[in-house]
Amino acid sequence: MNKKNWLIAGLSLAMVASLGVGISACGGDKDPDTPEHTHEYTEWEHSDTQHWMVCPNDGDIWAQGKQAHDFSSGDCVCGAKKPGEGGDDETPDADLDTREFWATGSGAGDLQNSSWTELKPNFKLKKEPHKDAEGFTLYTIQFKIYAGGDKFKIRQDERDENNALVWTDGTFFGLNEIRGNDGTFVDMGNQDVGVAKGKDGIYKFTVHTKPSPAPWADNYVSWELVEPVAAPTTTEDMYIVGTIASRPQSQWPDYTNVKNNCLHMTFDGVETWSAEVELTPGDSFKVYNVLNGQYFPSVANLGCPGDGAWLYRIEWKVGQDNVERIHVHKYTTWTYDAEEHWKKCPKDDTIDQTTRAAHDFSKGDTCECGFQQASDADWKINDDGSLQEYTGDYVNMKIPANLTKFPKLGELFGLNPSNTGSKNDVDVANYNKVKSITIDPANTSFKIVNNAIVSYDGTILYLYFPYITQTSVTFEDVTEVYNASFIYNTKIQSLSFPKVTKIDSNVFKGATALKSISAPKAEYLGGNCFDNTAITSVEFESLTKISGYGFASCPQLTSIVLGDKFAEASLVAICNNCPQLKTVTVKATTPPKVDSTVFSGCPALEHIYVPEGSIDAYKAAKGWSKYADKISAITEAVSVAPVEVAMLPGKED
Repeated sequence: MNKKNWLIAGLSLAMVASLGVGISACGGDKDPDTPEHTHEYTEWEHSDTQHWMVCPNDGDIWAQGKQAHDFSSGDCVCGAKKPGEGGDDETPDADLDTREFWATGSGAGDLQNSSWTELKPNFKLKKEPHKDAEGFTLYTIQFKIYAGGDKFKIRQDERDENNALVWTDGTFFGLNEIRGNDGTFVDMGNQDVGVAKGKDGIYKFTVHTKPSPAPWADNYVSWELVEPVAAPTTTEDMYIVGTIASRPQSQWPDYTNVKNNCLHMTFDGVETWSAEVELTPGDSFKVYNVLNGQYFPSVANLGCPGDGAWLYRIEWKVGQDNVERIHVHKYTTWTYDAEEHWKKCPKDDTIDQTTRAAHDFSKGDTCECGFQQASDADWKINDDGSLQEYTGDYVNMKIPANLTKFPKLGELFGLNPSNTGSKNDVDVANYNKVKSITIDPANTSFKIVNNAIVSYDGTILYLYFPYITQTSVTFEDVTEVYNASFIYNTKIQSLSFPKVTKIDSNVFKGATALKSISAPKAEYLGGNCFDNTAITSVEFESLTKISGYGFASCPQLTSIVLGDKFAEASLVAICNNCPQLKTVTVKATTPPKVDSTVFSGCPALEHIYVPEGSIDAYKAAKGWSKYADKISAITEAVSVAPVEVAMLPGKED
């Protein structure tokens, strides 16, 4: 036989079938006329850990069965010696082997608490103090093993220079055999040790070794079945393992830490293992059977099936390779119409039918879903939260709780009699009737900041009423100024928007007192924003696009400065009918796309300043070429100071 330097490298303990447990009826087949023998349990038998009483005539075991030794009063009653006692036996043999051995493995029995890569304290083999009759040092260990998934090896504690466990030829004691109870040797090959089907039980393993340089062939491992056990109900122990944002402690594929770090699944007792976990785009995971080291699915990893972070039920059925990801509905969003309400899942709008019910106004005008009972007949609100009609007198307005979409001002105050179709051009007579405006406390769509109606998060400014006498205002959190929000306001003179990126159309139309505006981050400017204002100079360093006439009918406007990001004036022109406009500075190196009427109605225009290296490009570009004789290079002498510094309220031009 070829001897290799391995202690346990392969066993399918089929030979446990030969391990007999002798329990038989006393007397075998008896003559019916012969009286049946009466057992007398008068003799003790024991192993290292247990004892039991037998009948001396036939060896029948007492019904009480096997019990653990009791050393509370010294030696056990069965005759087993209390550990550490026994006279001369207390002195260990001097030439015992000095090595240490451990069982390493995995499985459904006691081995589920073991590890292939870590030496667990309760899996260290116990070294007996005395050699056996053949002179072998004995190391013993006992644990429960199940057939199928349970596998183990017995290894020597061997480490590298970094104190890390290593797997080398020297790691395992030099042994290729395991000895059964019949005294024969069985070649173990290079397989992990397992147990034959139907032979589940508590086993005791004993390493018989002699210190080097004894011949390796003299050493062996013996085993005995201590107690048969019933087979486990399942051979799976499933975990969700992987890179999962909601479970950052997961360490897949390092399965040695799965039990401590990963999500344990629950078995329904029939066929399905499952667990709930929040999945986020970018997650990558599998389902792992810690008992046999199998992953499911066996090929590709799984991830989040959608584009958001949602709760999923992960299911794996025994015997299958696929894993199901089932979205778990969380009904957190109220939805309603004029008659009833219901909850839905925000991921896919699935309705929880159990929550569908008529509105309840028993505690006030507002239902728990947020829908407000019509307490002001002047407001008629559509089911989607938009304005259907306002029929009040405009004097003291209160926005109801169920208005969730802010209307165009023309829809609220009526259209300007001279209106040409824009819903933003209001009937000034109705608009100026307003003396106060409030918002129902139950409304979670709008609030009032600096006397203006803004979105509930403060980022959209919807309306600043003309009855407000304040002349200078800063809106710190606003990022968008809604259509016509300052239209026909005759009192406001100076405005500052530190965070605004979008200014919609008609915003300042007819604000005849407005002289200065600061919006350093504004990227978009809607049409007719500054019609008939008192503004004289503007500078927009971040502007990329003007839609329509950005500056139209500005009688006092003399200069415009646009930054290096400006790229387009769509639909019509940059300016129209600005009789005093003299200078325009554009810092973009590429000529922005403009119409041929880019400066229509600007007879006083003298200079268009552009980057020095772009002069020829501007002179040749569509729209700009019409003003080629006015195009020259930007110089410090013609730079325009920022508007928020140059034009303060109250200063004369």
